[in-house]
Amino acid sequence: MLHRFKQLVCLLSLSVFALLPASAGSTKPDSDKPTIKLFLQESLDIHGRQLPLDRDLEAILIYFERESGIRFDKQLLPWNRAQLMAQNGEGIIFGISKSPERLKLYHFSIPVVSEKIWAITYGDPRPNFQSMEDLRGKTVSIGRGFSHGMDFEKAKNVVFQVQEDSASSAARFKKLMNRRSDIMLWPVRQLQHANQVEAYLRDQLIPSFNDPELTGKTFYVSARPVFYDTTHFAAANGKFEAEMEKLNVVIRKGTANGKLSKLLARFY
Repeated sequence: MLHRFKQLVCLLSLSVFALLPASAGSTKPDSDKPTIKLFLQESLDIHGRQLPLDRDLEAILIYFERESGIRFDKQLLPWNRAQLMAQNGEGIIFGISKSPERLKLYHFSIPVVSEKIWAITYGDPRPNFQSMEDLRGKTVSIGRGFSHGMDFEKAKNVVFQVQEDSASSAARFKKLMNRRSDIMLWPVRQLQHANQVEAYLRDQLIPSFNDPELTGKTFYVSARPVFYDTTHFAAANGKFEAEMEKLNVVIRKGTANGKLSKLLARFY
């Protein structure tokens, strides 16, 4: 009789435990958190194939996930498509700058990073570009779907004509080399002086393309940045407001303690 009573108590205990919510017996793992799509600009190699996510950029995004508690479903897309999907409220976009049109469509995080926009040219004589006004009447190459800030938006197709290029960096440099555009705009964040940017192009960026047509070619950089810009997270107006505020907290904290700045310096 006593044995049967113990069995009954054990069965009742198991039944009660089974009815308890999962949180009462264990902590819900992070992997069960809902994911939010994060749209990123794709980069293409010289054959037009999509390159994998840059490791330094991935480290930045992992930092944001850890510090904010948000899980990202990272998606590399053509930049125009990434913007359209963000406008439709399907996720958050990263690496986007402000423009008058975008301010009507998105709410932006505080700046993640500030960047200098340099004018790059090829061939002699070397131009002495000092400011936006030196671009007057020129054909200026930019990445497809890209903006370089509010001053750029006011000047494009007014002071200069804009041509939008593919996501292949090597193809953009070859277009400039073949004189199909006068100038190419290129953001470089950490370097301060034109000679540093030229050395970066010559010694690091151009060799990384592994393209025989570009090997040994010299590109010139404007004496000063022609524009200044900031890049952000952004989401469609009225969407992901709580998540965007969490990202703002991470940006402020990571900037204050220097942890985010160190990660950004590796990528930018």
